Amino acid sequence: MKTYKKIFIGGLGALTPIIMNLLVIDLEVLLINLTFYSVLGYTIRVIVLFYLGGLIAFLHKDEINPVKIFELGIVAPALITALLNAGQIDVSKMKAQNPNNPIGSISFVSAAYAQTSIQQDSSKMELKTFSMPEETKMHQFWRGTGLSALFGFNKWRGYFVIVGTHENVEDARQQVKQILHQTKEFEPVIYEPFKDRKGYSVVIGANLTKIDAMRIEKEAQDKKISKTIFIWNMAE
Repeated sequence: MKTYKKIFIGGLGALTPIIMNLLVIDLEVLLINLTFYSVLGYTIRVIVLFYLGGLIAFLHKDEINPVKIFELGIVAPALITALLNAGQIDVSKMKAQNPNNPIGSISFVSAAYAQTSIQQDSSKMELKTFSMPEETKMHQFWRGTGLSALFGFNKWRGYFVIVGTHENVEDARQQVKQILHQTKEFEPVIYEPFKDRKGYSVVIGANLTKIDAMRIEKEAQDKKISKTIFIWNMAE
């Protein structure tokens, strides 16, 4: 069998787990926010895996059985695809919980506290809505390649540190005044009711990983800025 035929057959074998994976997982992930950069990243991923399948087939110089060559081409891409899938679980969770927003969580900036233009006069404070920030073009690209887990881009950043929930917005604004008067280390923000969160929430940390949220929660407890301090996960 000619070398180019072996490489081609091995490459076809490599495409088998890719196609199956596309139907089961990748299509759902990509459609969260289908962009040029995510498609470009996925295209590169397919080319690399096809190359690996062809390379493995080429290295087995004594093998001439097309079926076995096809099977050899499946092995490495299948293992790599399985590893990549493990890093996409959180991405699917984000889509399920926030289908109208881009993949979110990907505040990719290690934001320690909620970012907003808080004024000392909390009565003029703009109300926020629980949502996930947009991803950058670079993160779209790495999402397409499936390597976002390797770079830590797909960490679930759906955690919020809440220090109070109020039935009316004026009570929430009053708590914000009290926190700002007590300390400047936190920037409290008022969030509108959202799904199971019926009241107005006073938030001091938004779009965080669980570790960052726990750290801010501990700092708030040490400062005793509120009797009620807890972490809320958008996935719950």
